[in-house]
Amino acid sequence: MNKTRRCFQMEKKVDIIVFPEKGLFPMKMDNATWFLNYAEDIPDGSEEANPCNDDKFSNSPIIRNLSCIARKHNFFVAATLFDVKKCEVETNCKNRVNKNSCVTNSSDCPDSDYFYFNTLVVFNRRGTLIVRYYKRHPFTVLEKGVTTPKYPEPAYFDIGFAKFATDIGFDFLFNDSVIDIERRPSTKGISYANWWFDHTPFFYFSVPNQQAFCLTNKVTVLSSDVHSPNLGSLGSGIYLPGKGAVVYSYNPDGKSKLLISDVPATFLGSILDKNLNTKFFYIEDDDTVNELNGEEPRDFKAECGQNVLGTNPSSLTDYRCMQTEVHQYTFVKLNKTEDNINICSNNFCCSLEYQAESMNETFYFAVSGNRLKFYDIYWFGVQSCFLSRCEPVDGKPCRNFLLKSNTKFNSAKITGSFDTNHIYPHVLDSDLRLTDRDEWKFDGKSQMTYKNLKGKNLLHADLYGRLYREDGVGPSTQTVGSTLAVIVSTRHYVHEHGQTEKRKEYGLVDNNRSGGRHSQAMLE
Repeated sequence: MNKTRRCFQMEKKVDIIVFPEKGLFPMKMDNATWFLNYAEDIPDGSEEANPCNDDKFSNSPIIRNLSCIARKHNFFVAATLFDVKKCEVETNCKNRVNKNSCVTNSSDCPDSDYFYFNTLVVFNRRGTLIVRYYKRHPFTVLEKGVTTPKYPEPAYFDIGFAKFATDIGFDFLFNDSVIDIERRPSTKGISYANWWFDHTPFFYFSVPNQQAFCLTNKVTVLSSDVHSPNLGSLGSGIYLPGKGAVVYSYNPDGKSKLLISDVPATFLGSILDKNLNTKFFYIEDDDTVNELNGEEPRDFKAECGQNVLGTNPSSLTDYRCMQTEVHQYTFVKLNKTEDNINICSNNFCCSLEYQAESMNETFYFAVSGNRLKFYDIYWFGVQSCFLSRCEPVDGKPCRNFLLKSNTKFNSAKITGSFDTNHIYPHVLDSDLRLTDRDEWKFDGKSQMTYKNLKGKNLLHADLYGRLYREDGVGPSTQTVGSTLAVIVSTRHYVHEHGQTEKRKEYGLVDNNRSGGRHSQAMLE
C-alpha cells in the first residue's frame, strides 16, 4: 500500500485503483492463524458503511486504510480481502444479509465456528463501501480454508462514466462471469483482481486469456495480477472491446510496473484509433520511477513447464508454468511448409490451412471436442483447436509447450464447427507477445485468419470454445470520463509489483495495479 501511494503521486486524476487478488497479504495461507491475523469483518455494500469516518472500524485497519485512501484521493478503490463471519444458526437463512454465514443446523458450522470468504470490496470516492463480492469458485488447489458461498451473487458498481462488474481469479473460467455481463447489457467493463497461474496450452495463460475475454464478451477488462513468475503468476493489462490490449505487462523480471492508458467510454469505430496516451513505468525497489520507452523486454527462457523443469525454483524470476490435460486432443504434426489439415473429435471438426517459410521446428495442430478435467475436480465443456510450437515428452505429442519460435508463418486459417457462441481467440508471437491485432481476424463464429505483415515468428494460434452447459464438478469437490476530442474516456493504470526476499519479510507480495479515471483509472 505504501508503494501504491507512489502511484497516486504519478497521476492525480484517477477514477479507480484495483489491487490484485491477495496482493495485499503474505502469500502463505496454510493455517487458521493466518486468517485470524488478516481477515476482517466486512459489512455488506448495501449498508453504505464508511470505515474512514466510523470509529467502530478502528480495529479493522485494512478496510479503514482503503476507505481513507479512496476518500483522500477521490477515486474508487477495489481490493480483495478476507471477510470473517461467525457461524449463525437460524431457522431461515436465505433472506438474511449475511445468509452465506448462516446455517440451519449447528453441525454445519466449521470447527473454528467462523467462515472465511475471499472477498472483493469496492469503495467509492467518499470512502463508502459499495460492493462486497464473494469469490464463487475458490481455486481449491490453493484455497483450503476459504469458504464457497452458498448463495453466490454478482456485484456491480457505477463509477460515473461506466458500469462495471467484478470478478476474482478462477471465477473467470466459469459461465457466471459471462452471465453477469449478459444480465446487465449496460455493463461496459469488468474489474478483475486475480492471482493467476499460467497453465499450458497457452489459452490458459493470463494475458492471452484476459484479451480473449475482452474481445469475445465485448467489455473493457481491467486485469490486475500477482507477479510471482516462479509460481507461474504474472501478467496484467487494460483491454478494450474491438481492440484488445492497449497496454499490458508480461515479463518475468520481478519488477513493479505502472501501466497507463486512456479508455473511451464508448467504442464506436474510429474512437479505437485515437491516441490513448499509454504509458509504462517501472517502480524500482527504492521507489524511484522510470518510464519505459518502446516495447517491454522479454526475459522468458525457452521452456517453462513444471513437467520438464520441476517445481519450486529458488529464484523469483525463474518462470514456471503448469499443465492441463491434453490427452483428449487428436494431434497432427506439421511436416510441410504448406498444408491443409482436417481433424474431427467427438463430432467437433476443425481445419488448419497454412503456409510457412520453413518447418524446421516442431509444430502440432490439435483438436478436441471432449470435456477437460481440471485437477480431478472440475469438468469444463470445451471445443478447441490450436496450432502451437510444442514437443513430445515420453513419446506423447505436444507435452512441452515452448515459449520461443523461429518459424515464420506467412498465413494461417483455422476453421471449426463450434456448437457455442462463446469462442475465445488467442494468437501469440515468440516470447509470448500478443500478436498485433492488424495481423489476425476472428469472425466471431467459426474462423480465424492470420496474415504475417511484420515478419514476426508465430508461436501459437487457437480458437477455444466453451460449452458452459457441459461444465460439472467432480465427486472430490464436496467441501464445505474525461474528454478526448468529443469522446468521453477513462484512463487506466496497471501496476505490477515484483516480490523480493526483503518484501517477503515485510509481508509485501508481488502485485499489479491498474486504475482508471473519468479521464483516467488505476488498476493494481
